Amino acid sequence: MALNKARRSEEPASLNITSMMDMMTIILVFLLKSYGTQDISVAPSDDLVLPVSTAQKSPEIAVNVVVSKISIVVDGVPIVNLETVPDPENPGQSVLQVPEDLLNGQLIDTLLDELSKKADIAKDIGKQSGLAEHAFKGRLLIQCDKKLPFAVLRQVMYTAGQAQFSEFKFVVYKME
Repeated sequence: MALNKARRSEEPASLNITSMMDMMTIILVFLLKSYGTQDISVAPSDDLVLPVSTAQKSPEIAVNVVVSKISIVVDGVPIVNLETVPDPENPGQSVLQVPEDLLNGQLIDTLLDELSKKADIAKDIGKQSGLAEHAFKGRLLIQCDKKLPFAVLRQVMYTAGQAQFSEFKFVVYKME
């Protein structure tokens, strides 16, 4: 009894790559959508000692305001130089304050101008992108020295509020 061998064609087999590419594209899109990263580097300046906290929230992207022992800086640009004056409540001690000629009540005029510009730019970006995630949220990331007088911080926050920033996030060192 003779066995009939199955005849194979002499053509080399080809690989259908279309379905494999579809599968890889779907996996890539899934990974890109599910991958989340928050790359925010917050490096305090040398003249700034941040307070310590047990807070667990991650920083968010926002306008960065640094209030150190020397100046008020917005996104890396010095805006106001603070001055040291004798403390009227504690003789022999000194206290930081915003120079009187820059104040309009609680409002710091030069800081208001800079923050208003930042708010306008953020609103324009939000309008142009058309995406809700890029809309202006009025968020301010504040780094302030732990020994900063509350009066200075109150003036900065009041000024930020007048420039339409209403959500304040304070940067602290995480306690281990």
